[in-house]
Amino acid sequence: MIEFGQRDYDDLCRSGRVRAEIATIEEKRKTGVRRFWLLLAGSLVLGAAIIVSLLDSDWLVAGAILAVFALIAALVLGLAPLTAAKEDLKHPVLEELAGKGGLEYVPSGFEPPVFASAGRPLFGGWSSHVFTDLFHGTDAEGKRFPLYEGTLTRRQGKNTVTVFTGQVYAFQRRSSGGGDTAIVPDKGLFNFIKPKGMERVRFDSDADFDRRFEIYSTHPASALGLAGSDVRRALLDLRQHGKVYAWIGPEDALVAVWGKNRFEPGSMFRARSGEERVKLMFDDVCASLAVLKTLKRAID
Repeated sequence: MIEFGQRDYDDLCRSGRVRAEIATIEEKRKTGVRRFWLLLAGSLVLGAAIIVSLLDSDWLVAGAILAVFALIAALVLGLAPLTAAKEDLKHPVLEELAGKGGLEYVPSGFEPPVFASAGRPLFGGWSSHVFTDLFHGTDAEGKRFPLYEGTLTRRQGKNTVTVFTGQVYAFQRRSSGGGDTAIVPDKGLFNFIKPKGMERVRFDSDADFDRRFEIYSTHPASALGLAGSDVRRALLDLRQHGKVYAWIGPEDALVAVWGKNRFEPGSMFRARSGEERVKLMFDDVCASLAVLKTLKRAID
């Protein structure tokens, strides 16, 4: 499995594309922040002027709506340069780092590997989804392993609920067979709701695991074997940091870990050196590869 060290970080900072962005990122950030606050202040003054001028008019409500639209436009226009500056550094860093490890990096616009099989058993339904930052490679045995980020949301009336947001780790299993098994966080009173075509499996021999997770499988007898002690320990360790979902299929496995957005260079409203921003992304990639290594070793 790929492991990066200090030398890889140093080489990354010295590489041509990354070095060029490191040299300019702080000036881009400062310029973008000034533009953001100027636009925001201008929109607030404009909005206030519109509302004051229409206080005694029948057009007050329309004026208030116009002021809100002016504020939204200012936010969009003000954030655009900051987002562009962030991506100008992020994409070269992640592309260069992926190349050093023999991986392919795709920022967005990809079909999430293995998710088509695992998504419904783990999360049920969702209204929209966004997948970003795909790292895709193969191990020494030629088995593929993608990791990426995803966010699933569901409309509930006028509200939008986040179904999942975090990192997704998938890989091709060395062994095969066993049907489809879904391992999800305990749902309390709703544990009786089973994924289509699956039966609930109890894990009485491990009370801690059985209390935190629910297992459903198309082959209940084999599910107990698939969820061995190494698998249970790996999932319990990850569960300490957030919700964890696991799907083990006949050929592939997928584990989704709820968490914050990773692989980012940090807030553009805060001053940081370019090297520090690169280190944030470097550490995120190293941490994610370490999680993937542990999961591959446990689920096989």
